[in-house]
Parts: sequence; structure tokens; C-alpha cells
Amino acid sequence: MNTKFELSMPGFMNIDFVNQIRKEKQIGGGGTAIIYKGTILDPELIEVFLSFFFSSFFFVSFLFFSFLLFFFFK
Repeated sequence: MNTKFELSMPGFMNIDFVNQIRKEKQIGGGGTAIIYKGTILDPELIEVFLSFFFSSFFFVSFLFFSFLLFFFFK
């Protein structure tokens, strides 16, 4: 059986698991899946991931502080 894996990140991006991610060790598993820790090898992919992570962090922080200001300073 041939299987192709795809991972969805911001927008749409196909990831080549052989050349862009290094599988390191198994960190979990269950009935139908095994979860591995991996390291991103492609510098462009790292840049996309970090920009997504930091933009998400600032957006969630903005929502949290907006919530606090709305309810505590009515």
C-alpha cells in the first residue's frame, strides 16, 4: 500500500517528510497512529512556522487583554 502524508500549515503547504523533517524518537502511539518527535530541516519552513507561531501568540494575547479590559473596566 502506498501512502502519502501531508501536513496542513498556514495556507497550504506540502511537506516532504524525507527531506524537510528528520524523525527522531517515538513519543507516543495508539491504536492507529504512532507519534514521533521531529526536527524541521528546511530553513524556509522554519521561517514560516516561526512567523505563524509568533503571529498566533500576539493575536491570542491581544484577545486575552481585550477581554480583561472589557470586563474589568466597564
